[in-house]
Amino acid sequence: MSTAYTANAACATGTGLPHAPSGAVSAWFQLAGARWSWACRVLAPDPGRVIPRTAADGPRAGDLALVEVDQLGSHERITLRENLRLRIYPGDRIVAVFGNRYATDAYEGEVRDIGDLSLLTAGGMIGTVRSRHRSMGRPTSVKFLGYVADASGHVVNLKERAFRHAEPVSAPRNLVAMVGTGMNAGKTTSCVRLIKSLTQQGLRVAACKLTGSVSNRDQDEMRAASAVRVLDFSDYGFPSTYLCSEKELLELFDTLLADLEPAGADVTVMEIADGILQRETAMLLESVTVRSRLSGAVLAADNALSARYALNRLEELGHKVLAITGLLTSSPLCVRELGQICQTTVASSAGDATSLGTAVASALGLFPAVSGQPAA
Repeated sequence: MSTAYTANAACATGTGLPHAPSGAVSAWFQLAGARWSWACRVLAPDPGRVIPRTAADGPRAGDLALVEVDQLGSHERITLRENLRLRIYPGDRIVAVFGNRYATDAYEGEVRDIGDLSLLTAGGMIGTVRSRHRSMGRPTSVKFLGYVADASGHVVNLKERAFRHAEPVSAPRNLVAMVGTGMNAGKTTSCVRLIKSLTQQGLRVAACKLTGSVSNRDQDEMRAASAVRVLDFSDYGFPSTYLCSEKELLELFDTLLADLEPAGADVTVMEIADGILQRETAMLLESVTVRSRLSGAVLAADNALSARYALNRLEELGHKVLAITGLLTSSPLCVRELGQICQTTVASSAGDATSLGTAVASALGLFPAVSGQPAA
């Protein structure tokens, strides 16, 4: 899946760099002492050297860069490739990745040029902030020092190194999409509680996150919930999926299913980020390919009105909604409001979420394993 590679011996000693630009040796030592962010974990930690580039060259989503922390803002810590979360200080050097971010309650950021750069996520994604939620402080700014290049002098691009399209051999069994009305509707919490509840019923559950911005949190939570196999878009070098083409999204969809297939799961839970109106989420939900492979969707909503609209939209697109859950289920009053305008099963994602797992398993026609026998 991913391609690990290392610099040659000449690069490791800081001498004999092929076609080395002025200052390449010192630049390599700057790279050697840098902290590798979690987004870059799919590569070996020493791909070569740093090469200077002008703004006219223009970065691409997935390009690696060496940056220096300038002024601290919202992000005061980063997550390293080893999945360690550390505090950062002005002057720290980080190997980060250019990417685009869509976050209605945080930052909207895009890959533009090498000036006016900020940390967009704690996972190590950088870009230019276009807008931010009023509740967010200013972002942590970073200075561009150079692109990370391999021993041949080529700029390292995570997507090009790590992603190879694959297709599943057979149709997935019981593929469930977790979708939401928007950010902070409770998708990840609901996804994790669903995984745990289904596994407690004796079912083998695989999990993945198809879209979003790079973060270790989702994978960590899915593994903690006992999923037998966990993957997400960043395992394939995508710093995020925002502004990806439909072709890229569908190829990523195929590849995730292909790599989850050997797990032999009874149910695969696939989280799709943000809300149903978000560009990439809308593309996927409208896709005939995605719709034909999904067994159903679970909708996470933050209030009754948004749940009603999202339910209508999903059913218009031909999706079977197995249950409604999410933040609204923390409020009995909100649940009662929804019950007045909707007949779809509402299952809580609070607590152990037993009702959520039971509702989904029932809607899929699944039953827990009995006396050591595999699930139906």
